[in-house]
Amino acid sequence: MSASKDLRLNKLHRTRENSLTDVVRVTDENIPKYRQVNYNAMRQLIHERKQSGLEALERVSKLQNDSHFIREQAELKLCREHWLSEQYRLNQQYRKHDQEHRAWLTEAFHDPDLLTLFHEITKYRIWLDENTIEFRKTTILPIVQLKEELQTNQVNQDNISHVLDALRVVGKEQQELIAILGQEQKQLEEELKEFQQMIDEDEEINMIEEGIPDSVIELPCPDDELRVTILQEFLIIDHRYRENLVDLDANYLPIVSQENGGWDTDEHEMLIHLYETYPTDLKKRRTHIYNHFHRYFPNRSRQDMLNHEEWYNARIYYQKHKRMILYEWKQARSALKLRAQSVFEQAFELQERLAQQHEEKMKQRALCEQLANQVQKWREKQLEVFEMKRKLEESRREVERERIQQENERLQKHRQQTKEKLAEYHTEKEEARLVEYEREKKRLEEMQVILAEQQRKDWERIKYRKEEYERKQQELRDRNQNEEYEEVQREERLQALADRVRPHVEIDHARVLKPTKAFNAHRGLLTSVNDDVNIQQELFPINTFNDRKLYGDVRIRLEQRLRDAGLIQTDYARQALAALQQAPKRIDTRENQMWSGFAFRANEIDSRNVSKPVKRDFISHPVFYGMDS
Repeated sequence: MSASKDLRLNKLHRTRENSLTDVVRVTDENIPKYRQVNYNAMRQLIHERKQSGLEALERVSKLQNDSHFIREQAELKLCREHWLSEQYRLNQQYRKHDQEHRAWLTEAFHDPDLLTLFHEITKYRIWLDENTIEFRKTTILPIVQLKEELQTNQVNQDNISHVLDALRVVGKEQQELIAILGQEQKQLEEELKEFQQMIDEDEEINMIEEGIPDSVIELPCPDDELRVTILQEFLIIDHRYRENLVDLDANYLPIVSQENGGWDTDEHEMLIHLYETYPTDLKKRRTHIYNHFHRYFPNRSRQDMLNHEEWYNARIYYQKHKRMILYEWKQARSALKLRAQSVFEQAFELQERLAQQHEEKMKQRALCEQLANQVQKWREKQLEVFEMKRKLEESRREVERERIQQENERLQKHRQQTKEKLAEYHTEKEEARLVEYEREKKRLEEMQVILAEQQRKDWERIKYRKEEYERKQQELRDRNQNEEYEEVQREERLQALADRVRPHVEIDHARVLKPTKAFNAHRGLLTSVNDDVNIQQELFPINTFNDRKLYGDVRIRLEQRLRDAGLIQTDYARQALAALQQAPKRIDTRENQMWSGFAFRANEIDSRNVSKPVKRDFISHPVFYGMDS
């Protein structure tokens, strides 16, 4: 390639990061030619990018694993703390109930009626202990012996088949035994549940005796109306509380009738145990409970747990409210029974008094009516109290339901907002990436066109600048020659002029010591000048301040005194200078009294004094000082 072609070599310089696929373009008489792409460098860069990406992914995965491990450790630590507190509480309850059981056994031993039952319980305990020892001998002891034999390293190639057969047999026996024990456990649990249901039903039935009590029917009463009213009150109370129980069963029995809420017994008991273990004031209590529960039963979701929690709360509320209604029913019947006895006694006292005195008969009737009214008022009060309790209970239940619904809606809304934000964030990131890619691609194309055009212009500019440089160098050489010639001519002229104006004075050494004419004039010793002329007068009048006018201002004198005393930077100096009277206005500013604030009084400006300075309104009429803002 010739030198002229080398000068026309056009290399599009690009960085390594964004132009490994660009080529070097060579223009030879407007004919484009291209060189092959460097694929080795491209492959090396791709390999480096892949390696850096893999390293970044490894770091991210390591951070995720570390974060997951730390979170797991924190959850396990929290679970361990609450389990220890729950274990301590259960141990305390066990000790308490064990002491109560021992005290009851001690009392039962001294009670002749319970002595037979106590002996049967003791025999049954002894039988359980013997059965447990026998069970250990037949099940656990062979396994322990087999383990000890295996640990003594007595196994070799000869007897390994017999050992494996023995292990299989023992494993099979243990599996069968575990299955039998599981079936027995389930059977015992079912029997206990049936027994507990029978006890609960018997307690509920034996708790309330409906109808009119025989003891109240047998009570004598002198007034039949009062007797009928009192007896009807028992039926009214029974009817009212029975309706409450029917309403309660209608509202909650379809919900709580399902055994364990449709869950397995293990799942139900585990969840209830976790709710009792974790305190209610714990932050994010449901999250910790779900994480703990999810370790044992991973198939259950958080929504299943919340639904089961609602079912369990409804069941607890149903049982608690039912016991409260039964307790109030019993209390109301007992109170009415006592009230009936007292009313009947009062009625008998009144009858005796009427028998003694006939005049007291009307009073007796009035008192009976009063007592009937009291009973009626008492019944109305009871109805009112019952209605208030029912309304309060309904309002509390409605508030609880609304609170649970609001909490669920808030959680659902929060999760929905989080999903929308994440989707919007990813969409924006993708759009920004596409826009950035298109912009970079467009910029690459523009830069390629601009650089090609710029190179063409640069070559033309270099050629033009080279010609201009040579022309200017020639002009500079010509100008320097002319300047040198003119400087020589100027020196010759100056020398001739200096010869013409140079003074020719005789040498006089004593003239240096004589006073000058100006010195004699200042002293008044010059007699050859005119006396009317004042040699010390200024050449022109001075319109400014002099030292007398300047020190005539009291502020200047005070400032100088404070500065000499070293107090100019103190608060005392600032207060003293501020307390002085302001300086009088200058004479050249007295004509501006027509201006008030930032507005002009155009009607007071004299057209003959337009040349005088006028203060301007710099807000509405700015002044130009020679610089653009």
